[in-house]
Amino acid sequence: MILLLSVRLLDNRFHGLKANGEKPDWPPSCFRLFQAIVAGNACGESIPLDVANALQWLETLPPPHVIVPRSHAGQVLLTFVLNNTEGRSRTQKFIRPTLLNGEHLIEFAWHYDPTDTRVQDHPQTLLEAVRHIRAFGWGIDLAIGNGVLLDTIPEGSESRLHFLPRNEPDAPGIDMRVPRVGSLESLRDCYRQYIGRFESNEATVLESGGPLYQLWPYTSSVVRSHAVFKLVDENEDAFRYPHAKLIHIAGMVRHLAIKAMDAEKGDPPPWLENPADWVNRVVRGKRDVSSTDEHRQFSYVPLASIGHEHADALIRNVMIIAPMGMDRELAYLAERLNGEILKPEGEFESCDADSKPVIPQRIELRKFTPPKGRFIDTCYLGTSRVWHTVTPMILDGHNKKSKTDKPEQIARQTEKLIRKALQRAGIETPCEFTWQSIPFLKNCLSSHKYDRDGRHTGYHRPKHLKDLTAMHVRLTFTNPIPGPLAIGAGRHCGLGIFACGQTD
Repeated sequence: MILLLSVRLLDNRFHGLKANGEKPDWPPSCFRLFQAIVAGNACGESIPLDVANALQWLETLPPPHVIVPRSHAGQVLLTFVLNNTEGRSRTQKFIRPTLLNGEHLIEFAWHYDPTDTRVQDHPQTLLEAVRHIRAFGWGIDLAIGNGVLLDTIPEGSESRLHFLPRNEPDAPGIDMRVPRVGSLESLRDCYRQYIGRFESNEATVLESGGPLYQLWPYTSSVVRSHAVFKLVDENEDAFRYPHAKLIHIAGMVRHLAIKAMDAEKGDPPPWLENPADWVNRVVRGKRDVSSTDEHRQFSYVPLASIGHEHADALIRNVMIIAPMGMDRELAYLAERLNGEILKPEGEFESCDADSKPVIPQRIELRKFTPPKGRFIDTCYLGTSRVWHTVTPMILDGHNKKSKTDKPEQIARQTEKLIRKALQRAGIETPCEFTWQSIPFLKNCLSSHKYDRDGRHTGYHRPKHLKDLTAMHVRLTFTNPIPGPLAIGAGRHCGLGIFACGQTD
């Protein structure tokens, strides 16, 4: 069963800070929710016995999933507050709220075993207790609490981020505070010591060092669902395709997907209300300019063989990456593509690229699960702070406006375009980046379109991307993030695919 406790902020600002008071506590930790429940149900240091027992049961559960709306940092505000240790003097205080992008709902989902004898009525008690929450963050962050029992965790979406606890407490990830055995009693001790300052008339120093909690690593499941296929020839051997022409594989797989899902000749998901529109937007990738909804589509990403010193970077596998919340549709499509034969030309539309695909023999798509520890699992689907391009990222624009542009102008425009590409790909985790024309990996190609003699070099592109600027990019995130990671204007056809890198 799932115990889902939620908090809805009444404003689009959140002011809560981490325990050290230096950085925003975003995503909010479940220990903050634990504190808010205690504060909402306590009368002094007294808490109803059933609520106390339920909270102590919650201390024993594994860390919950955390689901939050997308956000961004607000403008820094300077204010002056009283300095309690120096009479009536005032000291500077900088406030930088977290601004929510439209949604105000924050959810925490605990897994528990309803057959466990320790459960008793604790879930129902917490469903009632969470409704007594008055604030979440600072006192000005007014909030309403709610709760429900579910069989499964709600599906994610592109407007909400889902953070999952790692399996081990010492694994890499974003550290969040979670309750531990003794957390409730430590909060009572903190309250008693804090109230004691009125009797002693001295600055309060907590003898216990503060409330008890545990830091637990989380990772963001901005991980998009994916399906991986082998390219198998008529002899049941792995088929290899030139790395420079990977868009041919992407285009042929896209053609097969359109054919398989076509509303008239194919077999689209039966639960869709308008399958023809869904196929056009999501499978084919045609943007509806009249719609106000966020455009979402499948990405068809050929995977270069990388990961060791003898890797040749040839294409032997292809991955389909789904938009957030389309796990079911991707699984449906993948089953119908399994065993299909690649064709150089699709019957629904031609391959609109700067070169034509050539398939000399019968090539079949074979769905499979990438083995643990092999290059697809470690390079494309791993979790890392450092990611670098395998194929160059196509920038949505030009970094050079005229021949007279100075290097610093080109650099500023390049940085602007890279940030724009990150935003369009839904990457909001803070990161630093560098860029270059030469590849980071052996046997991969540069981002140049032509050599010094004007001959074609580098990667073949779809015609609509041919004239755009391309760069190899290395991203360094503050916290590890999981793959697959595809960024840039060519991310839906295999250009701008990233692999885990090593920290320098």
